[in-house]
Amino acid sequence: MYARLRRLSIPVLTTAEAAAALQTSGSAASRGLRTLEAQGLVRRLRHGLWILADQTPDPRAIVAELTRPFPAYVSFQSALAARGAIDQIPREISVASLAKPRRIETRIATYVIHRLPPALFGGFDESGGVALATVEKALFDYFYVASASGRTRTRLPELDLPASFSRKQLDGWLARIRSARLRTRVRAAIERVLEHAEYEDARGRRRPATKRQPSRRD
Repeated sequence: MYARLRRLSIPVLTTAEAAAALQTSGSAASRGLRTLEAQGLVRRLRHGLWILADQTPDPRAIVAELTRPFPAYVSFQSALAARGAIDQIPREISVASLAKPRRIETRIATYVIHRLPPALFGGFDESGGVALATVEKALFDYFYVASASGRTRTRLPELDLPASFSRKQLDGWLARIRSARLRTRVRAAIERVLEHAEYEDARGRRRPATKRQPSRRD
């Protein structure tokens, strides 16, 4: 049974997937997985979700497995910390998805799922099996969700932004917000935090933000 599960070559599997691979019922697969768990060959992440014991993936690499069939990527404070934009490392992994919002506790990490509308889903790249938001998109996601849920006093630690930070990319995501009122709130929240951010120059040195001149669009 263990050998057949290994041949699936997937980081985590559900009880239903194990049943299909073993050509048996869900209850029989569940009993078999519990037996393998007692032998130290598999680990239960949460109800109905398993991982082979000899595989220790980055906890961020399984976020899409937790939200299936909906896609997901690591964003918000978790992505900002991973990108070096904030110093504080969150205890939970914050995830952007098309799935319903919820908190998922597993044996390797706790995940907080935030739902984004389809028009605002994206802005990430994948490396080492981890789908991770860009700094711009993580910043946008953070204040979009906070503003949409009425948490207007939400604060971030001081930002250390890379020299490649793109206001154009950030403005592109802001333009996708349908509600003019919500768009204004998100833009204002982002502007406030950027006023106190530090930026890395081309030589890797840090410099404080310069006051942005308002445009007609603002």
